[in-house]
Parts: sequence; structure tokens; C-alpha cells
Amino acid sequence: MRVLISGAGIAGPTLAWFLAETPAHITVLEKSSGLRSEGHNIDIDGSAITIINKMGILDEIKRLNTTEIGTRILASDGKPIATFPFSKGSSIDPTSEYEILRGDLANILYEASKSRPNVEYMFGTTVEEVLRNDQELVKVRLSNGEEREFDLVVAADGQWSKLREWCFPPETVQVVDKDVYVVYCTIPRLPEDTNYWNCYIGLKSRNITLRPDPHGTIRAMFTKMPCDDAERMAWQEAVRGDKGMQRKLLRKTYADAGWEAERILDAMDKSPDFYFQAVQQIKMSKWSSGRLVCIGDAAFAPTPISGMGTTSAIHAARSEERRVGKEGG
Repeated sequence: MRVLISGAGIAGPTLAWFLAETPAHITVLEKSSGLRSEGHNIDIDGSAITIINKMGILDEIKRLNTTEIGTRILASDGKPIATFPFSKGSSIDPTSEYEILRGDLANILYEASKSRPNVEYMFGTTVEEVLRNDQELVKVRLSNGEEREFDLVVAADGQWSKLREWCFPPETVQVVDKDVYVVYCTIPRLPEDTNYWNCYIGLKSRNITLRPDPHGTIRAMFTKMPCDDAERMAWQEAVRGDKGMQRKLLRKTYADAGWEAERILDAMDKSPDFYFQAVQQIKMSKWSSGRLVCIGDAAFAPTPISGMGTTSAIHAARSEERRVGKEGG
């Protein structure tokens, strides 16, 4: 069986690893020229840990733990108001035993799956057009000009999947806006930084957090829920704008927010992974169309608020492999 997976994030390489246990030949496409290393903290929960353990990569995930030792709520002067130390085995701690950066996990999954003889990765390549999709096969034109046929195509290309857009009617996809905006960036670590997830809840819904990583830097995050229609419009426009427009809005909004706001604003221009997004959930009335199926964020992005995106993606990959094996394609 010939399987095409679009997206080398979390769900795609996980599915490739498990499908490689079958006689299938798997091709994984990634639009970036190389593996994307950016991304902030994610964690793996529940039975998804069992799936990861079956893949033999649990020790590597532990090795690249973010080193976070717990969570602290801070006042504007940086003094802790409340501290929640990490407790191993706890299911309610904000910090997980399997806390890891998205880019690190994606690399681990890639390294584990690429060594399989029946797995092929193609970087800098996307599906340009779906030429045919029915109960027999999917025929696609790739961005390199090739036309290829597959028995199954998997859209694991994220929340704004192009394959989903092409192959599913608009009425089957619901985008649920949460009226929240999140901005991520990586900034230099200072001697006074700690290994806590430090959270500052500022006035006017201006929240700031700093988190440690295993690479000697700090992961900073702004979150904002607009307080009125004027703010809402400004943030909606910024999402559609360029990084210059987004940074200008952040400086205007957070200039007097307190705590480490000024430090982050000063450093964000040089951040290698500055990312500005509206928090939106994806819900679909069905996940398959012909021989194309959506998994991960392409199918059911639960938003960063849930903390379950990675776990859901891993489960989706494992479930799809079992379905393919049971139905024989």
C-alpha cells in the first residue's frame, strides 16, 4: 500500500513510524526545507505515554525535558504569590514529567521514523493539487511537478490544512474562535532566571509567562483577551498583518504591563521563532473524504489552552494505523 502523509510535525512522523510496521510504503511531505525546530512547551499525557514508550523513544524524551520544576504565580515585582512545585506522578500539575519543546519532540519522532526502510521524507515539497480522490485512489500533483498516486493520503499539515480545504466542503469544518491571542518568542536567559514556569497575570488581561528550556534560553509568552471591541479589532487585524505590525501592537499593549514585559519587548525582534496567533479550535463533522483523512490539528485542533494537542495527535496517529491495518487500506 502507498501512503502519503502531508506534514512532518507530531502526528505525521508518529503515523509513519507505526505504518512502517506494515508492508506499506510511506512518503512524508514537509513544506519547510528542513525539519522545523521552533515551538514551545508541550507535554504528553495519559495513554499517549504508552504509545511513545512502544516506539522506544521515551528515554530520549526524558533526556530533553525542559527542566521545568514547577509553576509560580508572580506579582508585578516578581515576588511569588503562589508556588506549585512539580510532583512526579501527579496528573494535575501544570508541569508534566514529559514536558518537552515541540521542536525537540518533532526531531525525535523524525529520527525514529526516517530510519525505517519503507519511509521516505521529502522536504521543501507540498501537494500542489489533488487531481483525483475517490474510493480507489488519490492522485496528486506535487510542488516539484511530479504526479503520483496513493492508496491513502493523510492530512497532518496543521490547523490550517490546505488538503482539508481542498477536499472537504466548508460546512464540514467549524472554526471556533476563543477570543484569545497568544504570542511566543525565545529570548536570552539571564542569571536570575529560574527553572519555574513563572506566570504574571497583569491588569487589562495582559498575561506574561517565562519558561525554561534545555538549550540555555527562555521561552516567553504573551496572552491577551481583548477587553472591548476596539481592542478586538486591533488584534484581529494584527493576526492578518506582518510581524512588524504585530510587534508594534505588542509594544503599545504591554509597554506598562509590568514585571518582565519590557525585557521581552526589547528582545522579541531578535527572536528566531516569534509567532503571533489567534486561539481557535477546529471541529469537523467527518474526518475522511474518499481516500483522504485528517489527523492531529488538521482534524481537531484543541487549542493550546487545552494542553492536549500533542496527546491527541499521537493518539490519532496510532488509531489511524490500526484502522488501516484492520481494513487493509
